[in-house]
Amino acid sequence: MIWIVGGTKDSREIFEKLAEETDISILVSTATEYGGKLLEEYIEKNRNDKRELKVMSERLNEGQMKELILKENISLIVDASHPYAVNVSNSVIKVTDEMNVGYIRFERKMLDYGSENVKKFGSVGDVTAFVKEMEGKNILSTLGSNNLEEIKPMGEKNNLYVRILPTVDSVKKAEDLGYLPSKIIALQGPVSKVLNKAMLESYKIDYLITKESGATGGEIEKIEACREYGTTVLVVKRPYVNYGKVYNEINELIEDVKNKVL
Repeated sequence: MIWIVGGTKDSREIFEKLAEETDISILVSTATEYGGKLLEEYIEKNRNDKRELKVMSERLNEGQMKELILKENISLIVDASHPYAVNVSNSVIKVTDEMNVGYIRFERKMLDYGSENVKKFGSVGDVTAFVKEMEGKNILSTLGSNNLEEIKPMGEKNNLYVRILPTVDSVKKAEDLGYLPSKIIALQGPVSKVLNKAMLESYKIDYLITKESGATGGEIEKIEACREYGTTVLVVKRPYVNYGKVYNEINELIEDVKNKVL
């Protein structure tokens, strides 16, 4: 069985392509129930499939990863977790080394942000410190719900808007941290350039915060909208991880997986 470490749109595409083009048994793991539901919908449509297609929505520590590998007889792990899920990737790499299991990584292509109206930072904390020096600015965070607590100080002297998934957990987390409904934009991406620009115009956004997530998932449309409206983009740089073998094209990864397991 192959284990796809999911959590991104790319991981769903990898899963579906492998399911359609091979008869390999596949397990996909996601850190959230929301991500798992999207995959379960696909499996339900293919419930007559004879091989095993499984989804689990659970955060695993290294010990649990090892148990899973043994229980499911995992021969290859495809790491398609989010580029900023560094702890997940480091744990998976360590476990595969210790258990002599195959490992390959899918990494989204980097997007060229250029230099016009773009500032890059090493961490979310660095962005927070930068914004805290401002006053009366309209800030839009597109970092999601994981960083809501860390970025909250940005709103002490500024209008901080947060774009998060429209799930009960995400919205409740924001409300529990004291974010007002008027500052919460609950929206499922990817978002078109037209809608991005409309939001920038509606909220008169001076600064948009994003991660160096890659050229997929609506990031290009987000940056183009900022350029057209004149919003400055504050980018959290992608962390470095020594993944070993990395693919930036899904089709190339699929071919390598076929060669390894078929």
